[in-house]
Amino acid sequence: MKQYYQVCRKCGKRWDTDAYRCPSCGGTLHSVYEMKDRDHLRSVIKNASSFWDYSELLPVLENTRRVSMGEGNTPLVFAENLKKQLGVRELFLKNEGLNPSGTFKDRCMSISFSKARELNANAVVIGSAGNAGAAAAAYAARAGIPCYVMVPADTPAQRIALIQHYGARVIPVKGSVTDCIELIGEVYEKYGWHNVTTAAVYNPFQADAEKTIAYEMVRELEWRVPDWVAVPVGGGGILSGVYEGFKDLLTLGLTDRLPRMIAVQEEGCNPLVRAFREKKAPDQIERIRQPKGVAVAIADAFPLDGETALAAVYDSGGWAEDADDDEILAAQAELGRREGIFAESASAAAYAAAVKMRAAGRIGDNESVALVITGNGVKELPQIAEKMELPEPAERNAEELERYLAGKFQV
Repeated sequence: MKQYYQVCRKCGKRWDTDAYRCPSCGGTLHSVYEMKDRDHLRSVIKNASSFWDYSELLPVLENTRRVSMGEGNTPLVFAENLKKQLGVRELFLKNEGLNPSGTFKDRCMSISFSKARELNANAVVIGSAGNAGAAAAAYAARAGIPCYVMVPADTPAQRIALIQHYGARVIPVKGSVTDCIELIGEVYEKYGWHNVTTAAVYNPFQADAEKTIAYEMVRELEWRVPDWVAVPVGGGGILSGVYEGFKDLLTLGLTDRLPRMIAVQEEGCNPLVRAFREKKAPDQIERIRQPKGVAVAIADAFPLDGETALAAVYDSGGWAEDADDDEILAAQAELGRREGIFAESASAAAYAAAVKMRAAGRIGDNESVALVITGNGVKELPQIAEKMELPEPAERNAEELERYLAGKFQV
């Protein structure tokens, strides 16, 4: 039985049949769940132990058509070491890097490919700077559906190699990831592709995937809500999705308040942060001409879900902060050395932003902060290795080892 219907954010019309865009005006659709049996839905969330246990709050109908690789149910790390360094009451790290392909995008792809199967897709296409492309390629392999991935031409080779490893067809495009996504929007219908790009304007079904991050986080905290939740923002969908999850929990009476959302961007590609600082309306975000910086996973020249993301920041009384390359790389190192988490640079930006906000007094010393670690750093190993000085080898005898330890580590 269908638990949801779609509503157009532009014209407000309701649709009971599934569509990627509003059939009336072409506007962005979002799923609305009636939540009539709230006792039952509370029980669903309380007892869930996997991503698809939340199926009654996800826009997929046929259980037999689901495409899953064990996504979701990622750990919430209580960061005792960094908590002291940051100077807050509690610090939590939602480690999405432990999803099957290494990022939160696996949640989106599980829904996208399940829906593609449900709608009898013959092929899919996605625009990505790497993470979503790799996730799509992996789930396409699992689903047995041909997959085309458009990436910016300057995408690091290791990210392209990972996509190709899963058998997807890579198309480098001269331009930014936003250019790739916009090009797909122009041609996907011509080639009969289903668009699994992780932007609600093109693929509204996947937008509900990130709600489950909030469900899992609060369940792990025994229904407490962090004061602040920091989320890296490229397209913006994850921030608005996580916030929707917190709103569901409040609606169902599982929590008694909402967190303040922090949108985090790279200083060299910060269109949402700029709009926030200039107090612009959510629909007034302007495109960045030349994105730059180490955090390529969030280098979206224009955040396609930026309107809902910035609205969530405003609605929650939150903040938008950016970080430069040095701050991000320092945060990446601290996450590894102090908490044993290998976060990609885009994820590390969340901690860098928290450090800046704490220093400015925007985050208080008696507050709790949750960071969404959106992906692991394995794809960035070549860049990290380039900047590291490898140690000289020790001789294979005890006396030489003793001298080596004394000279190198003062042991």
